[in-house]
Amino acid sequence: MKRGFAVVGTDYQGLGTSGIHPYLNARVEAYNLLDSVKAALASVPDLQNKIMIVGQSQGGGAAFASAAFAPTYAPDLNIRGTVATGAPYITPELLKQIATAPDNAPYNPVIVYTLYLAQGLSGYDTAFKPESVFTAKAMPAYRAAANLCVHELTDKVKADGLNFSNSLQPDFAKNLAPALKAMQYPTMHLAQPLFMGTGELDKDVPPPLQLGLVKAACAAGTVVQAHVYKSLNHDQTVNASLPDSASFTQDVMNGQAVTPQCTPTPE
Repeated sequence: MKRGFAVVGTDYQGLGTSGIHPYLNARVEAYNLLDSVKAALASVPDLQNKIMIVGQSQGGGAAFASAAFAPTYAPDLNIRGTVATGAPYITPELLKQIATAPDNAPYNPVIVYTLYLAQGLSGYDTAFKPESVFTAKAMPAYRAAANLCVHELTDKVKADGLNFSNSLQPDFAKNLAPALKAMQYPTMHLAQPLFMGTGELDKDVPPPLQLGLVKAACAAGTVVQAHVYKSLNHDQTVNASLPDSASFTQDVMNGQAVTPQCTPTPE
C-alpha cells in the first residue's frame, strides 16, 4: 500500500458462504478473484485499471488461473502481470509419482490437500464416492476436512498416522480424475509475464509440481521469470521472494521487459 497499490483480497466460494468449497477448482477461483477486482473498480473511486495478480499456495494457483481466464471472462481488466509462489500444478502422472515415491517422513502435507481436493469434488460431482479414493483408516479425516482449517486438519492427519500408503486406494488417481481435471488451467499461455517463486524444500507443493508449471508455461510461450529459493520451505519462500517479485512488479507495471528464466537453479 505504501507503494501506491490498492489491495483486493478475494473470498472463495464456500469459504464463509454456504456450500462446499470447490478446493483448487481453477475456474471457480479465477472467477471469484476476477469478480472481486471488477467490484473494487466499480465501487472505489479513482482506482486505476492497472492490475497485478499476486498469490501464494492456493492463491498462487488462483492467480495463474485468473490470468489464464481473464481474456475471455474479464477482457476489460488491464492485467499487467502475475506473481505466483508455491503454486499448485498437477497431472494424474505427477500425483501418482508423488504418492508412490519413497518417503520416510512420518507426515506428508500433500495428504491434507488430497483430503480437501476430494471434499471439494463431492460438492460438484454427485457420483463421487470417497471410499473409492480413501481407505477406512483415512475416512474420518476425509469427513473432518469438510469443517477443519489446514492446521487443525494437519493435527488430525498426524494423530491418525495417515500417509499415502495407508490412506489411498489403489485406483485413487483414477477416481480423483474429475478433481484433477478441474484444476487444469484453460491455457498455459498467459498474455502477460509470470513470476514464479518456489522453495527448494517445499513439502506442501513439491518443487516437481511447481517446476512442471514453469515448464508448461514456458513451452506455451508465456514470459516466465522463475526462481528457486535455496533451503526454504513453502511458507518461507513468500517473504524471501519479495525483493525479486517487487522488482518484477515494478518492471511490468512500468511496461518494461522482464528477464525470462525457465530453468531456475537454487539461489
